[in-house]
Amino acid sequence: MVKLSFGISGSKPLRDYMALAKLAEEYGFHTLSIFDDLMFKPAWPILFAIAPHTQHIRLGPSVCNPYLVHPALLAEYAAMLDELTGGRSYFGIGRGAFLDFVDVATPRPITTVREAIEMIRRLWRGDSAPYHGTVFNATEAAQFQFEPTRDRIPIMVGTWGANMCRMAGALADEVKAGSMWSDTYGRHMWDHIAAGARDAGRDPGSVGLVFGPLTSISEDQERAKAHARRTLAFYLPYLTPMPEFVGMEPEAIARVQAATSRGDMDSAVAQISDAILGHFALYGTPQGVIAEIERMTSETNVTRIEFGMPHGPDGSAVALSLLGKRVLPRFAEGE
Repeated sequence: MVKLSFGISGSKPLRDYMALAKLAEEYGFHTLSIFDDLMFKPAWPILFAIAPHTQHIRLGPSVCNPYLVHPALLAEYAAMLDELTGGRSYFGIGRGAFLDFVDVATPRPITTVREAIEMIRRLWRGDSAPYHGTVFNATEAAQFQFEPTRDRIPIMVGTWGANMCRMAGALADEVKAGSMWSDTYGRHMWDHIAAGARDAGRDPGSVGLVFGPLTSISEDQERAKAHARRTLAFYLPYLTPMPEFVGMEPEAIARVQAATSRGDMDSAVAQISDAILGHFALYGTPQGVIAEIERMTSETNVTRIEFGMPHGPDGSAVALSLLGKRVLPRFAEGE
């Protein structure tokens, strides 16, 4: 049975995260993720704040990047969260987004993420052997001065790229495509994940596939749809290569980016067809969302679905309630 989780961006007052975390746990969601996007509140302080207010739900960042924060620090933060949660955390890592806002380049992304994962796992397991990579290095002195709760925390790689999927298939526990709800692209991803796993001598079935669609749920189908479309207009320029893969012309993507840059959201939204919207967003009434999840699980290898922002036109708490009361029970174990 597919696992369902809830993802929240760093755009809310801190008190809201406490309330949403408690609700998500009460409803029985598998995972609660905090998005670690630049120019939003950082994920780690939020996760540290909400961890003591939960007892069962899995928590983690979706996703950190090794360009802004060194892997050694990421390993420490992840180990601390795992200690706070009593071993119910996960760690998400990827190339990162919005780094162009601060003129930070992201060279060699596959090598950089792979070496970051290798160094992080080295630190968790207390390996004292020096690490010599192309991007990152560590001497024998690079060892934790504390005992982690676990020597292996689940790692999720966030990506949309085929080559990163292949690398993640070889190393990661899960691979996530954020802002994605395309069976076509999901199968494309899985082909590369499975190939990477087989090349590394792993069973492809040991790697989870996570879809994190832009989610907009409401009792009003059209309000949900309009809310999802407006959110996609903001994120679309950062989702390469997915828009091109599903048939959106580069010129149309450029027009969306130009319109959002000048604050003309109406013009940006007008560039997004229903067909394109459906590749990125899960939207509609609770019954419609259930039908879409059933369709996606029958047509792809997805193992977990993370309901991402904007959640719905009436806010995250209302959306979480609709999902928890009306959608989640349909996919509970034993149903």
